[in-house]
Amino acid sequence: MKGLGKLIAGLAVGGAYGLLFAQKPGKKLRSELAKSENPLKDFFNESLKANKEAKDVSLEWAKNSEELQKVMTSGKDQFNAVVEAGKEMTEETRKEAQKKLEEVAANATKAAQDLRASATKKLTKSTKKATKTINKAKKTASKKIDKTSKAVTKKANTARKTASETVKKITKS
Repeated sequence: MKGLGKLIAGLAVGGAYGLLFAQKPGKKLRSELAKSENPLKDFFNESLKANKEAKDVSLEWAKNSEELQKVMTSGKDQFNAVVEAGKEMTEETRKEAQKKLEEVAANATKAAQDLRASATKKLTKSTKKATKTINKAKKTASKKIDKTSKAVTKKANTARKTASETVKKITKS
C-alpha cells in the first residue's frame, strides 16, 4: 500500500506540474479560447497536451525511482508467491474435499445398511408377533368352535332323544 500511495502522489505531482508549467499561461490560453471558432475543441486539445506532459513526467519519475521499482518487484514477488500458495492450497483443498466426500459416501452407505438391517429386524419381529397373534387367534377360535360344536351336538342329541321319546309315546298311544 505504501508504494501505491507514492505512485498516486507521483501522478498528482505530475498533473500539477503539467498545469503549472504548461506551454501556455492561463491568460494566454483563455484569450486564444475566446478568439477560437471552436473553443471547446481547443480547450480539449490543450487539456490533452497538459495531460500527456503530466503523464510523461510521472512515467519518467516512476522509471527512475529505485524505491518504486523495489516496491513493484516486491509486489510482483508477493503476488507470485500468493498464486503459488493458492495453487498448492487448491490442490490440497481438492484432496481434502475428495477425502471428505469419500467419508460422507462411506457414512451414507453405512447408514443405509444400518437402516436396512434395522428395518429388516423390525419387520421380522413384527411378522413373528403377527404370526403368534394369528396362531393364538386360531387356537382360541378352534377352541370356541369345538366348544360350540360339542354344545350343538349335545343339544342335537338331547333334541333327538326327546323327539324319539315323544315319537314312542305317540306310537304307544
